[in-house]
Amino acid sequence: MAENAFAFFRGAAVVMAADLARKPHSGLMVQLCGDAHLLNFGFYGSPERQLLFDINDFDETHPGPFEWDVIRLATSLLLAGQSLGLSDKQQEKVCRRGVQAYAEAIADLAAMPVLKMWVSRLPLQDLINERAKGSLRSHLKQVTAMALQRNSRQAVRKLCEVDNNGTLLFRHQPPLIWRYSLLPSENLSGMDWRHRIDLMYAEYLDSLRPDMRRLLSEFRMSDAAFKAVGVGSVGTRCAIGVFVGEQPDDVLVIQSKQAEPSVLAPYIHGVDQVPAHQGQRVVEGQRLMQTASDAFLGWTTTPEGTHLYWRHFRDWKGSVDVNELDVDGLKDYGKLCAWTLAKAHARSGDRKKIHAVIHDAKLFARTIYEQAIEHADLAVQDHKALLQAIADGRLETSAVY
Repeated sequence: MAENAFAFFRGAAVVMAADLARKPHSGLMVQLCGDAHLLNFGFYGSPERQLLFDINDFDETHPGPFEWDVIRLATSLLLAGQSLGLSDKQQEKVCRRGVQAYAEAIADLAAMPVLKMWVSRLPLQDLINERAKGSLRSHLKQVTAMALQRNSRQAVRKLCEVDNNGTLLFRHQPPLIWRYSLLPSENLSGMDWRHRIDLMYAEYLDSLRPDMRRLLSEFRMSDAAFKAVGVGSVGTRCAIGVFVGEQPDDVLVIQSKQAEPSVLAPYIHGVDQVPAHQGQRVVEGQRLMQTASDAFLGWTTTPEGTHLYWRHFRDWKGSVDVNELDVDGLKDYGKLCAWTLAKAHARSGDRKKIHAVIHDAKLFARTIYEQAIEHADLAVQDHKALLQAIADGRLETSAVY
């Protein structure tokens, strides 16, 4: 977060939630991503084995006013432009064009029959070959090629080894990877590690569709381990399990992640049907917002009461690095993310009422841009305060800024 204001903003969803809650809004509720930052969109594999682009982070998902996601996306576009050294005029163009793309997509989706809208998705290859240009096109080709190499077999090659009995095990590499079987008993509440996993796995299976339970009956768990993951999940419990079938290529790696209450929850009141289980909240929010979701998504609870959600690990996952984009690439990528966000909101909210409230796409873009400037300025100020706290010794960091 100390790297620059853009990086700070990505880690400050909780700060922005408090800022948004103090402002008036339309009252039109959708299932929010809750953190519609540019870097929370990306590629993954559908159950039908197609590479898709969609929102890919739902830790903060929660019902709320549709503008909140749009403002966060617009603000991240401004800050991304700043990090790339774009001029104020270029930043404004990138931001306003992205918001206008959201409004135009909502208009298109509002005019569609509901069944057509529900399954709408971007034609990925057409997007790469025809609609994307310049730096974005070349970067998307690179990212998608790399994403197609990221699967369970690749994860097993990187993370696992075979012992003398032919059992597939994770390489014990603390503190990054710590096999469950080697954890001190006090870290497992005195339980046998496999019995502990079996209890959680049974609850996870109950959260899946019957056909997925049938599929998983062909696999058995070979090993499990705690695994350190990305910056956004530091301090939370994350683990991976490797499952094997009868054939050598029948390997499956599933990840569990701790689910905590959404940063939006304190500011949204009177909303019905928000699951009390935080893992269930994440999974159901993701299923609602994505056109197609990971079929292995499910939830469970540790014996100590920690809420978890489970998902396929490294299943064709890939993301765009905005540092590889120029001004036109960032503008086109913003439009891509904006269309994706509009589709998610159309699935979960009243798309026709949202279209009516927006009314004029260009006017809406100007209004959101003005709000995004305010939030971007706040992020810059907060980032400077962070750097000052580090310089004063009030906060520790392993890097020098």
